[in-house]
Amino acid sequence: MKKIIVLICFFLFSIDVLSQPIAYYGRFKSIPANAITPKGWLRQYLINQRNGLTGHLENAGYPFNTVGWAADSIPGNKSIEKWWPYEQNAYWVDGMMRCGLLLNDTSLLNKARKSIYYVLAHPDSTGFLGPKFLKPNDEGDRWVYVVFFRAWMAEYEATRNPAILAAIKKHYLGDRFPHAGVRESINAEIILWAYSESKDTALLNFAKEIYKNSNELNKNSMVSDAGFLKDSIVVEHGVTYLEKSKLGAILYLYTGDSTYLRPSIAAFKKLDKYHMLIDGVNVSSEHIQIPTTQESHEICDISDYTWNISYLLKATGDAAYADKIERAAFNAAPGSVTKDFKALQYFSAPNQVIASRESFIRDGGGSMRYAPNPGTECCPGNVNRMMPNFAVNAWMTDGKGGLAAAMYAPSSVTYAAGGNNTLVTIDEDTHYPFSDSISFAFHLKEKANFNFYIRIPGWCSNARILINGAELNRQFVPGTYVPLQQEYKEGDTVTVVLPSSFKLTPGPENGISIERGPLLYSLKIQEDWKVDSQDVRSTPDFPAYELFAGSPWNYALCVTKDSLQQQIKVVNNAYSDNPWSIETAPVELKVPARLVKGWALQHKSEMKFENWGVKRNERGKVTDWYVTDTRIKKGSWWFTPLLPDAATLKSGLSEKVDTVTLVPYGCSKLRITVFPKGI
Repeated sequence: MKKIIVLICFFLFSIDVLSQPIAYYGRFKSIPANAITPKGWLRQYLINQRNGLTGHLENAGYPFNTVGWAADSIPGNKSIEKWWPYEQNAYWVDGMMRCGLLLNDTSLLNKARKSIYYVLAHPDSTGFLGPKFLKPNDEGDRWVYVVFFRAWMAEYEATRNPAILAAIKKHYLGDRFPHAGVRESINAEIILWAYSESKDTALLNFAKEIYKNSNELNKNSMVSDAGFLKDSIVVEHGVTYLEKSKLGAILYLYTGDSTYLRPSIAAFKKLDKYHMLIDGVNVSSEHIQIPTTQESHEICDISDYTWNISYLLKATGDAAYADKIERAAFNAAPGSVTKDFKALQYFSAPNQVIASRESFIRDGGGSMRYAPNPGTECCPGNVNRMMPNFAVNAWMTDGKGGLAAAMYAPSSVTYAAGGNNTLVTIDEDTHYPFSDSISFAFHLKEKANFNFYIRIPGWCSNARILINGAELNRQFVPGTYVPLQQEYKEGDTVTVVLPSSFKLTPGPENGISIERGPLLYSLKIQEDWKVDSQDVRSTPDFPAYELFAGSPWNYALCVTKDSLQQQIKVVNNAYSDNPWSIETAPVELKVPARLVKGWALQHKSEMKFENWGVKRNERGKVTDWYVTDTRIKKGSWWFTPLLPDAATLKSGLSEKVDTVTLVPYGCSKLRITVFPKGI
C-alpha cells in the first residue's frame, strides 16, 4: 500500500513539475505561425509564393522533382554528397509549412506534411529518423536535420501533436551522436527548442555539451566563440557563419548566462562593421567578402540572416535587430525574386545592370539570372523561407501576457493576453513600409490588462502614438520598444505614426545611397526581359530570364547631405497589394543627377578559372578541397562595373543636370543603388 501511495505522489509531483514553465531569460518569445494572419501586401506576397515556386518547386528540377524525405531513400540520388538533396528539400518543406500555416492553405500544408509524417512514421530502433545513411558517426551529414526539423517545430506549435516532440527527443537522445562539427553543432537549435517544449533537462544538458565540445574542437575557427569575439574581418562561408552565430543567443534564452550571449552579439556586430551590403544582408558569394559595388549575396543568406538574427531580438529585446530584419525583408528579399515568385537569383546585388548567362563577376556564369533554378539548389529551396521568416516573427509575446508588434506589416494576431489569458485579436491596418501610419484595433470579449509593445525604429526621431485618438504627450526614444500597459477592451485603437526623412548613406568606392525609413531606393531602369532558351529548366509556366538594361543607368547623384530633404521630390502612386515591381511601385523619388560618360559595362575576353579536386573518406564523404590547376578561358563576358574612378568621373561627368526616378529597392530587378557623387 505504501508503495502505491508513493507512486501516486511521485506521479502527481511529476505532473506538477511538467506543468511548470521553464526559466526563460529572453525579452520576447515566438508565437505559433497560425496565430498570425497576413493581410494586404504581405498576404498577396505569400499567395504569390503559393502560386509560384513555393507551391510548385518541382518545376525547378532536381532534387525537388524527387520523393525527397517522403521515402526511405531518393531513387537515383545523383548528388556527389548524398545528403545534399535532403538539405534542399528540407528548406522547401520548412518554407511551405510556414507559408501554409500563415495562409491556412491546405494544399501547401498537405504537401509539406507528406514529408514530415512519412519520416515520423519510420524511425529505427533507437528513434533515429530519416534516411539511414545519415546515421553513421561521420560529422557533417546530420546538419540537414536542423533545416528539416524547423518545419516540425512549426507543425508542432500549430497542432501540439505530441508524437512530433517525442520523436525529436528520441532522435537526439537515442544514440547521443556528438554533433561536434561546425554545421553539426547547429542541431543545438532544435534540441533547445525541444527542451523548451518538453522541459526535459537532458536536452538542455546535451545542447550545452554540444556547444562546449564544438567550441573546443573548432577553437581556431572563425565560427567559434573565440572567433566571433575577435575583432577581425571574416573569412567563412556565409550560411555557416550565420547559422553558427546564433547558438549562444539561444542558449542564453534558457540559461540566462551572458557568456553565451556575448559571442552572438559580437558575431553580428562584425558583419555590420566589415561585411554588410546596403540592402541589409552581408556579402556572401558564397564566402563572406569585403563589400564593393560588384559584390552580392546568396538568396540563402537573406533567409538565414533574418531567421538567425531573430534569436538575438528575442534574447535582448533590442529594437535594432528588428530594424535589421525589416531592412533585409523589405529590400533584399523582394529585390531578388520576380514579382510572381516564379524565378529567383542565386546571387543578388545592390548594383546590377545586367543579369545574363555571362554576368556573374566571380566566374562569368549565369548565377545572377532570374530563373527557377539559376545556379545551385539550396537557393530555390531557401527562397521559400524569406518572407515567412519575417511574417512569423512580426508578432511576439513577452511571455508574461504581453504582446509585441515586433515588426510592422498588414496582419492580425490572435493570442492569449493578460493574467487571465484572455483571447485577444489585434488587427494591424497599414501600407507600411510604403506608409508611415500603422493602426491597431483590439477585439476581445472581456477586458484584459496587458502590455502592448510598439517599436520605435532607430531611423525615426519624432514618432507619435495615439490611444483611442488621443495623442500621448511623450517623447519616444528611437530604437526602443514602448510598452503600453493598460486595460484593453473591445474597439480600442492604438495608432503609431513614424515620420521618415531622407538619409544619405556612404558606400564603397566613395559612393552614396538614399534611404527613407525602412526602404532603400534604386535607379528605375527599363528592364528588358528575355527568356533564356538555353536553360533546360525553363518552361512556359516557369520561365528563366536574362535581363538587360533598356535605359541609361550610368548616373551620378547631385545631392548633398545638408540639402537632401529639399533636393528630392516624393511622388506617391496608387497603392496596390502587389507593390513589388517597377510597374506598381507605390512611391517614387525624383532626384537630380548627371550622366557619367565612360562609366560602362565591364568587358572581359578572358578569365582565370581554378579547377578543384576533393579528398574523400571510406564513406565517400569529402574531407578536403584543393586546387588541382588553373586555366585561362577565352570568351566574351559583360559585367556590372565598379563605380567610376576619380579621373573617369571628372572627365565624364555631364554638365547637364537631369532628373532621374528612384523606386524602392524591392521593386527593382536591375538597379543602381550605390551611386557616384555628381557634385
